[in-house]
Amino acid sequence: MEYNCEKSGHVGKVLEWEYNLIDGDVIQGVSLWGCLKCDKTSPTVWENFGEYVVDKEPCSENCNCFGCKARTLQLSTGDANSQSFMSKNKYNKEMDAYKEARRQGIQPGGTTMQKIEAAHKASEALGKPYNGNSMPSAEKITPTLAKTMNELGA
Repeated sequence: MEYNCEKSGHVGKVLEWEYNLIDGDVIQGVSLWGCLKCDKTSPTVWENFGEYVVDKEPCSENCNCFGCKARTLQLSTGDANSQSFMSKNKYNKEMDAYKEARRQGIQPGGTTMQKIEAAHKASEALGKPYNGNSMPSAEKITPTLAKTMNELGA
């Protein structure tokens, strides 16, 4: 069944925004409203704004519409499960190690201890601070590669 704006009311959408400077603050507002279902526009929001009425009878038991399908979804925490998060101690230890590396001019390729330690080893091999943004992966920097990079001025 097709939606009838005259019977069920308009479904509002913003067509134009306006910005006003009031006492040094920019205030945002709507200058023109439109209807999602018809071509009507209005400088003010319609009286029944937000009341979206569907011209449809309740679904049958074997309905295949989106709403009935969505009703069957089961949501779980999945990877957001608190068991999978690292402990606060471990997190603080990694962040402290990362801050110390940055203080020394080293830019690790990540904030994990593995990346930080690899950046320190790469710095030792290079004889200068490692930069994960512009250099190859720290794990790949061998003494031979470090020598070649230094000769090339990389």
